[in-house]
Amino acid sequence: MIAGPSGRLALGALRYAAMAAIAALLLLPIWWILVSAIRPGGEIFRYASDVGWRTLVPERLTLEHFRTMLAGDMPRAVLNSAIVSLSTVVVGTMVNAAAGFAFAVFDFPLKRTLFAFVLLTFMMPFESIVIPLYTLIRTLDWTNTYAALIVPDLANGLVVFLFRQFFLGIPREIYEAARVDGASWWTIFLRLTMPLSGPTIATAALMQFIHQWDAFFWPLVAASTPELVVVQVAIARNITLEQANWGGLFASASTAILLAMIPFLLLQRYFIRTVTASADK
Repeated sequence: MIAGPSGRLALGALRYAAMAAIAALLLLPIWWILVSAIRPGGEIFRYASDVGWRTLVPERLTLEHFRTMLAGDMPRAVLNSAIVSLSTVVVGTMVNAAAGFAFAVFDFPLKRTLFAFVLLTFMMPFESIVIPLYTLIRTLDWTNTYAALIVPDLANGLVVFLFRQFFLGIPREIYEAARVDGASWWTIFLRLTMPLSGPTIATAALMQFIHQWDAFFWPLVAASTPELVVVQVAIARNITLEQANWGGLFASASTAILLAMIPFLLLQRYFIRTVTASADK
């Protein structure tokens, strides 16, 4: 048994060392992708099988892969993914927050059953609904449009669940006092509960942004035109049946990773706080 201040200090140092080692192990593949993006094409796999310091530290650097990437469809793909992701965040946050508010505050027939279906939506594999969803999109004449990329992902069962858990934590007396003062439910939702739900909004925004930024299968099915290419589709186009542009693949993947890290680093503390609070409830 470790006792005393020195023992606790040693145990804490050991814990942090173990966490640092695990983090380094998890980050090694990402680091290899990043350094491969700035290696000359002929050296990308030269030291991949014989693992050593040259595997992780390039001997020569080049930006040729990034110059080629910028001359291709990657800039358009980044713009499209940004439009789709940000539109989903802005509209989807309001839609999911309103649904979470309804499940937390109101009593209506089949409330528990409907909420169970909401929970099932984020447990169901997306591939199982691709055909009926595409049929609906085609019926609405939305194929190869931004609407096809944005609208199906506005409602998110997990985000509805997070908002519901937060709104359940607000004392019922606050809602009743606001109603006595003459506030409508819409006013209570917009001016009372939404300003209080900052961490949940940040978490919802992050989850919806990452989901859309990483989308590949649905954009490939619903909007396959070059004008609507998104980031993940543009990355995949570096690999064809005839050849593989590994330098372009790693350069575009590195760009996608670094851009996606920006909102995550800004909002990660709210994400952890909200998920922990929802789990406790």
